Amino acid sequence: MKAAVLHAYGEVPKYEDLPKPQQFNESQALLKIEAASIKQLDQLKASGKHYTRYEHFPVAVGVDGVGRLVSGRRVYAMGLSGMIAEYALVNLADCVTVPEGMDAALAAVLPNALLGSDAALLCRANFCAGDNVLINGATGVSGRMAVQAARLRGANKIIVTGRSAQSLADLSALGADVCISLLDSPEEIIAQMVEIQQNTPINVVLDYLWGEPVLWILRALNRCCPTPVNIITIGQMAGAEVSLPSGLLRSKPISILGSGLGSITASQLREYNQMQLAYLFEQAAKGRLSAGYQRFALEDVEHAWQVKLAAGERAVVVV
Repeated sequence: MKAAVLHAYGEVPKYEDLPKPQQFNESQALLKIEAASIKQLDQLKASGKHYTRYEHFPVAVGVDGVGRLVSGRRVYAMGLSGMIAEYALVNLADCVTVPEGMDAALAAVLPNALLGSDAALLCRANFCAGDNVLINGATGVSGRMAVQAARLRGANKIIVTGRSAQSLADLSALGADVCISLLDSPEEIIAQMVEIQQNTPINVVLDYLWGEPVLWILRALNRCCPTPVNIITIGQMAGAEVSLPSGLLRSKPISILGSGLGSITASQLREYNQMQLAYLFEQAAKGRLSAGYQRFALEDVEHAWQVKLAAGERAVVVV
């Protein structure tokens, strides 16, 4: 079969031949791939910088994708073998049905974006309908999905931050109620957040930035925090470390948690995929969830792996 083949850590996967993966037991199945997205997780793993490692080289890359089982059932699954390929091996129990007629590329993009947004709301933030949600650094794929997920789940008010005026306008169209530009001065940003706290106190923060921007949020909460706030850190685009004042966390009802593979356990992820992902696929098929992406043929995987896309877009390899 043809696949995106990696020969060593740090290299770019190439369009080459690999043996078709073999089924070892009845709990596994061969999936004929329709589409697989290229995510930061895929690229980190291929670089050798991720904590999960390949058992051998050469190897097909890609952790998840959409395709058809021999039975004809159309599913999303995480792969036991690399998913950016014509065929991949999957666990039958972990397959999630994808609606017929739904764009395979959209179905390939949604799960990872939802893991970094909707799953964070449900599994880590204790989100409830009616909560006010701040999405810090919302202009990427997961941040845009977070706006839609929060709206779909019944958020009362959605506040977003970002640097690009066009991206903030896009987020407003997706359902954001208040947009704060991170190009403003820190003092202006903090003042806007304090005003929000005085009128519609924030219950949940989904943070994709960390670094200085999360400290601005904490400074605003230090001035006004009438209700408990759960801050969920999902990314670190603005810096991996901050100097966190202990007194603030002791004196205000603030909790800080992480969300990702590990903090969301394997059993939680399996339950989320089976109970929530199928529902969200149905919502997307009805046009209630959207995501930005560009399609690339499997033979163009080298280009797709390295292409620079606009904010909020993801490369999808269509087989």
